[in-house]
Amino acid sequence: MRIFLFARDGVGDHIHDAVMQAVPETEVVCTMDDLVGRLRHPSGETVIAVLIAGSGSDLAGLRQMKWLLHDVRTLLILPDRGVETVSTGHYLHPRFLGCLDDDGGEIAAVLCNMLGRPALDKPSGEG
Repeated sequence: MRIFLFARDGVGDHIHDAVMQAVPETEVVCTMDDLVGRLRHPSGETVIAVLIAGSGSDLAGLRQMKWLLHDVRTLLILPDRGVETVSTGHYLHPRFLGCLDDDGGEIAAVLCNMLGRPALDKPSGEG
């Protein structure tokens, strides 16, 4: 199984940190070109991608590469909850659709569930 997290530097750091803590073997990709390069070379393994779209232009870029995401199990994190943004997000047919202001631990828990692993417990005093 290959697991990718796409996020530009400084975007969705709380989600990035939670995913990396829960699934440390996740490969982080910071540019759209690197993501395309990774997805263009299928290994025959199942691919799960956490895609953090920090802006409308990130989301538009992901939309243009929909054909590469066809066989990828996707957790898509949107920059906002606007009607057009959510509509574009659904166009990509993600298995999970979230937003940048969502709790990173909950998104990591969804990823763990997809992997068939128990989610990490939150430290006492959170949530």
